[in-house]
Amino acid sequence: MNALPLVIGVAAAIGAYLLTIGIIASRAADATTLARERLARQEVGLGQSAVALQLEKPFRERLFAPLRRWLDRQTMRMTPEAQAANFRRQLDFVGNPFSLDPASLQTLRIAAAAAFGATGTAVGMFIGTPFAIGIALLAGVALGFYLPVVWLDQLVRERRTELEASLPNALDVVAISMEAGLGLDRALEQLVRHQDDSLTLLVARALREIQLGRPRADALEEMAIATGIEDFASLVRGILYAERTGVPIARTIAAHAAQMRVKRRLKIRTEAARASLKILIPTVGCVFPTLWLILLGPALIVVMSLGH
Repeated sequence: MNALPLVIGVAAAIGAYLLTIGIIASRAADATTLARERLARQEVGLGQSAVALQLEKPFRERLFAPLRRWLDRQTMRMTPEAQAANFRRQLDFVGNPFSLDPASLQTLRIAAAAAFGATGTAVGMFIGTPFAIGIALLAGVALGFYLPVVWLDQLVRERRTELEASLPNALDVVAISMEAGLGLDRALEQLVRHQDDSLTLLVARALREIQLGRPRADALEEMAIATGIEDFASLVRGILYAERTGVPIARTIAAHAAQMRVKRRLKIRTEAARASLKILIPTVGCVFPTLWLILLGPALIVVMSLGH
């Protein structure tokens, strides 16, 4: 019996079910509908808190509401527009490797899915059973389709690690430049001129946008959001707040740099404390068996020879 049509049918049914649940959840979570319901209750004299309104819903609806909201978020993330915007943001953040854009990345995913799917089919045919062919085909397609995304996520994590390592020194340069009498924009230009790393690329892009007429607050906030680093986002918020309230920006930047160094030092100490626990597994699994074999092996041979 060929099980491949059955597997494909089950996968299609699951996909249709998830799509239906996502559409229902998006309609149920419509803010306009909830606002109208609240206003209607207040008009008839039954104005209640949000908690009371939630408690009036059936138990099954309250039980499965978090799952529906999660499926709704996943469905929205899987839409072509959201995926293209996310890929564009990640590719810009890592510097567009191999001159990729969202369309090129999608093409790469489809080509990788086809290649890995063909390889999986060949492996399944080597095994011989139709079920193995179907499973190998689906596994190959899934692996090839998501492998470029995993590669891009790895590049993003590496770039964020580089930014977190270079950010305190860059903040010191900006703070010293501002204490010497330069403004924030001129201090950032000095940073771009005297330092060459992944952080200066983002700063140079923000400076170009500011020179083209974009508000500095918007350019800095978008740069902070693109990095995905919470410390960087809090730094930008602190700079904008200091600029509005008249607090010296150089002092704010220097304090934030000192705080980041303390956090990095604590993180290094935490990783050093975990090193003894991480080394325990290879020690017990690799070193101890070898020692036991070397120490007890001759005695075991002697005991076996005496037994014979």
